[in-house]
Amino acid sequence: MKVVMIGGTGYLGYFSVWDLVKRGHQVVAMGLPPAPEPGYLPDQVELVLADVATLGDDEVRQLLQGCDVLIFGGGADGRNTFAPPVIEGYRQANVEPIQRLVPLMHQAGCQRLVILGSYYTALDRTFPQLRIAERHPYVTSRLEQSQVAFELAGESMSVAILELPYIFGAAPNRGTLWGGYITQLQNQAEVVVPSGGTACVTAQQVGWAVASACERVEGHKHYAIVQDNLTYEQIYRLFAQALKVERSFQPQSLETALIKARKQAEALKTAPQCGGYDPIGMAEMQATQLFLDPMPAIEALDY
Repeated sequence: MKVVMIGGTGYLGYFSVWDLVKRGHQVVAMGLPPAPEPGYLPDQVELVLADVATLGDDEVRQLLQGCDVLIFGGGADGRNTFAPPVIEGYRQANVEPIQRLVPLMHQAGCQRLVILGSYYTALDRTFPQLRIAERHPYVTSRLEQSQVAFELAGESMSVAILELPYIFGAAPNRGTLWGGYITQLQNQAEVVVPSGGTACVTAQQVGWAVASACERVEGHKHYAIVQDNLTYEQIYRLFAQALKVERSFQPQSLETALIKARKQAEALKTAPQCGGYDPIGMAEMQATQLFLDPMPAIEALDY
């Protein structure tokens, strides 16, 4: 198959592209300049350094010519900030590219779409009492992204939404998503941790799941990509073991977390830039064991 990956030079792009090449697929990796260092991606990968949002429709159709699968690994996550109303920034980053790309895929004859999404949409389905999509603009945008993808794809195009949770691992020279945790453990003998838990996966497993989704998806599917469910204390302890440091851990009560969250929410009312999460809703989520069943996606995608 010929696979085009938007975000192919990024953190998850690294693992996905390598696995696709190992399976014998032709890969076009699209990413923003500058070019990755030599050897970061396999030599046979075609590298396109551009922002897809700045390309004309004809240029995108040319990119997709002969393409069997498009992977969308771009957009904004919950750490990005936008001017209020924040949801408009997230729609521009996550929803509008899909609104534009899917019709162009139809025109180019590309019949499969794989989107790297967020496990918060899976949590929204599993824990409706937390009103996750309603309260967090980032999650709202991801939910709208999947709805738009399914609607525009129609019956002739298959779509896989990979709902990705906390991810362990590091691409070469790209660091890790967990730098804040590591710094905290290096500098504090006693560490306060959220009292809840979360679903987790490794970046390598995400790469396997992406490649399998390209090969296997039929119809319109959500896959919650999970390997383990861990409490935050377990996650911190794993990092302490890796760092070879002795630390004590103090779970934070929801009441204490909410005091800090309310102050953050009040400050955000006048902030020029805001992130994708409601602080109060996030405090409630981190005090809850937000665990998901890993087996449906593991069985479907064999990662």
